[in-house]
Amino acid sequence: MPEDVSPELTFHRRHFLTGLGAGIGAAVVGDLLPWSSTSFAFADELPAGASRFVALDRQHRLADTRQPADGRYPYTETSQTNGRHVRVQVAGRSGVPVGATAAVLTVTAINYANFNFVTVYPSGIAAPDVSNLNMAHKYQVVANLVTVQLGSDGAVELESYDDCDLIVDVTGAYESVSAAVSAGRYVGRDTPRRIFDSRHRSEGKPVARESISIDVSGVIPSDATALMVNLTIDGTDGWGFLTCYPFGQTEVPDSSNLNVDGANQTRAAAAVVSIGELDGRRGFNIWTYGGGHVIVDLLGYFTGDNSDPSSIGLFVPAVPERIVDTRKPEPHRLWHNWMIESPAPGVSATRASSVVLNVTAVDALGWGYLAVTPARTYRWSPSVYPETSSLNYTERGATVANQVVTRITEDTGFSVYSYQGCHVLADYFGYFTGSPRQPVVAAPSNPDPQSIGPEWQLTIPKINHRTTVRDGDSIAVTDAGDTWHWSGTGDMGQSANVAVFAYRTSAGGSFRNLHLLTAGDSVEVSTTDGRVFTYEVVERHLTSDDRDEILAATRSLSTTSISLIACSRANFLPTSLAYRIIVNARLVSWREI
Repeated sequence: MPEDVSPELTFHRRHFLTGLGAGIGAAVVGDLLPWSSTSFAFADELPAGASRFVALDRQHRLADTRQPADGRYPYTETSQTNGRHVRVQVAGRSGVPVGATAAVLTVTAINYANFNFVTVYPSGIAAPDVSNLNMAHKYQVVANLVTVQLGSDGAVELESYDDCDLIVDVTGAYESVSAAVSAGRYVGRDTPRRIFDSRHRSEGKPVARESISIDVSGVIPSDATALMVNLTIDGTDGWGFLTCYPFGQTEVPDSSNLNVDGANQTRAAAAVVSIGELDGRRGFNIWTYGGGHVIVDLLGYFTGDNSDPSSIGLFVPAVPERIVDTRKPEPHRLWHNWMIESPAPGVSATRASSVVLNVTAVDALGWGYLAVTPARTYRWSPSVYPETSSLNYTERGATVANQVVTRITEDTGFSVYSYQGCHVLADYFGYFTGSPRQPVVAAPSNPDPQSIGPEWQLTIPKINHRTTVRDGDSIAVTDAGDTWHWSGTGDMGQSANVAVFAYRTSAGGSFRNLHLLTAGDSVEVSTTDGRVFTYEVVERHLTSDDRDEILAATRSLSTTSISLIACSRANFLPTSLAYRIIVNARLVSWREI
């Protein structure tokens, strides 16, 4: 999650905007950069399903499987061998129009398994191959915003892969229109704008049970009904959640927008928040159940009754579908500072101003984040970072999802930038009418993946060898039966020589038959970030035990290579401390697994 340092919104710096704090727990934001203009050309005829947003007075709870299904939380649950399958009626409840076409929900899962995920989809259809929430361990609590089409009966289905409890809150809905309208159209920013960041306020980190006021007076039109924001919590003090509610309401709703389940976590979740008024100010509150820094990025707003009628910014819901999966057909994850792009599906490629996605980072390589932006709209390079994050992950192996509403570019769609490597999934849920942006730069060119040091797995099929390559003290490593990474030589992924040493007779003698390798034999090194480097034996040398002579022999190939080193007799056989055998192999290829 990036840090804000500049009051200027620019794509020519790594860092992010500074949130402007005013008063205790308050944020006041100034004039913003242009929104998606309503002057874009658009076809006269509305697409089927075009709908306007209906803001609710606040977020309402519709279902909670921790409570018996009753008059308060009516839902239908069907049995599964594992997990839950719950049907929740949305239309006609808590202010949602009876004829609503789609709903904006916050779905929370309390996981009772290990790996698990939840899919939300319209009632009456088979479960699509998409996901909305992902969990990695038992008792993890995860929430996410879900914008989903309703079935013909006004309901949605929720299906978990394994055992969990499910909570469903509704914050707004969409109803069908047949002509241009004033209220309920989405006006999205071309780029997200940070409007609050408690890391920069004098009062410090928000504490448990604190309510933060986010004042947006003068930032959006005075009749706007709701905001689309991305919430991030950082440096949590423990289990807790964030709840958003409009100015003017004194009671915190029985709902949540973002959940965490431990200390020192960083999580993001999108939210649609109704706007209220208090003492001449317009905005909303964020209530924190547990302590942690709070960051708010503004994505857009929904128009009110005083806006000019238009057919731009209407939502067209779609049956959910997966449009990006870097695991298929062949693994090709994003690495550090990589960017991929994907066209918007179907008619949205040319008739959408923005698309609604659920984006998931899978099997993260470490702390990092994803940023989703319109494709080919700024000059990206390894030293120029996107300025806001769409989702955050804080540990190796993490799988994290978040809803993303992003502007798109005609034909090229949207791009996904990765600060740290991971696989990426993008599921499509619909689009907002309008015109896409035009590309202004060429397609991105990704750098080589970052290099990685040991531990590695070394495999030499010809001599039935498999050991772990480790850094550290050479004697301690090899006495343990492992292979030592010669200090100062290259890492995997570098254009350099990598030298490794192991015993021929002691501690298992893993390099005993090194002399049997001949030109063309293969050597493989597997890394902990899911890469396999394949080398081909080219030559062998015999040297004295002099360090400089040994290293000179390892560098005899003028290409990326690996050198296998062990003690030897003068005839290359095991073994004498007076000589060293060096087998050099050149890099042939690398692949992901």
